[in-house]
Amino acid sequence: MNTLEIKRMLVSEKYENECFIIDNIPLHEYLIKWYQKNGWDEISQPIAPAHDLAVTWTGLFDNDGDARFMRWLLKKDKLNLPILSCPDDMDFSCIVIVAEIEKTDEFVYWKRIGTVNHSIERLEERKEHGIVFVDSYSDDDWIKYRDAAFMRVDSYEWKEWTSTHWSEELFRRHINYTYKCYQDDRNIDWIYTCNWCFDRKQYDSLVSECAPKWCMGNDE
Repeated sequence: MNTLEIKRMLVSEKYENECFIIDNIPLHEYLIKWYQKNGWDEISQPIAPAHDLAVTWTGLFDNDGDARFMRWLLKKDKLNLPILSCPDDMDFSCIVIVAEIEKTDEFVYWKRIGTVNHSIERLEERKEHGIVFVDSYSDDDWIKYRDAAFMRVDSYEWKEWTSTHWSEELFRRHINYTYKCYQDDRNIDWIYTCNWCFDRKQYDSLVSECAPKWCMGNDE
């Protein structure tokens, strides 16, 4: 059985950062070791320095749509889950480190760690998976958004709606498009098979203490 914590620690002579700690070892130290073991020498940009990466579970997101997406992901039982991100772009568009996880009643497994390859993602496809993606509509959505459902992407009315409801638009793009991209292994550059196993109760307790935040003003 492995242990998992999130702690703020000194990662350089003058710099502190919040870090995942697995079996009393910071995750960035594992990343460095794995790169070396794979014969990749030092971690190169844009991954380096690994200790700078931000914990997505507790990160200060720029927009509530991103924070809602992270909270939505944390509730799932089997997925490639974002765990680390570029600290300057907490919006899932830059560096994203994922763990392949699976939960059972007693345990939570982190099977592999990898980086998201964003090359397959397309802005036009992302737009089509926002408010106009009616395939994902619930009955409540049809009541609340029926006037927006059939807008043409890039039309004046669509631009007006997305500018005033950006958090909702962003959240929908994430759950309809970003999520599916992350779950396709062809879009993940796997670094290492770690096969960590955590106690489910302790894991859930740690997750419940984390609250991915939204640090700017409400744009709705």
